[in-house]
Amino acid sequence: MKLKDSDWQGNFGYWQKGFIHANLMMIGYYAWQGFLQSGRGVVVCDVDRKWTNPKNTGLEVIPFQAKFIAEQELIKSVQDFSLDKDLISVLVQAVGKYTPSQEIVLLMNLNQQIEINLFQNLNIFPPDCYKQVSRRWEEFQPCLETQPK
Repeated sequence: MKLKDSDWQGNFGYWQKGFIHANLMMIGYYAWQGFLQSGRGVVVCDVDRKWTNPKNTGLEVIPFQAKFIAEQELIKSVQDFSLDKDLISVLVQAVGKYTPSQEIVLLMNLNQQIEINLFQNLNIFPPDCYKQVSRRWEEFQPCLETQPK
């Protein structure tokens, strides 16, 4: 019996893993840029549903919009995502405890379907992502719908 695929799982594949792998440098860039400007926080990636289509081969670049939500704005900002109180509490605790120079808190949003990740034991740390992307900005343009400030 074949189970119905969800938008997140698309053809029983986990599209988020490929998305994160392809965009880790940009995610790390936003994490470190946000930390330098505002302190601890979470990177939010908004992904358009059409790019998670099961027919997507995984070779296409998945464009996204990214922003950084600072810890002091977190509770107010995540209310827009309709998260339950327990999940908000977990997110706030993760943001309060992570090590910004070595870890990333990521919230992925696909039409109000939310996935939250805490990345630890990274092969490249956020400050290094920031340096690499800053030096090679043109290479990272295809994945972005908007440029960072």
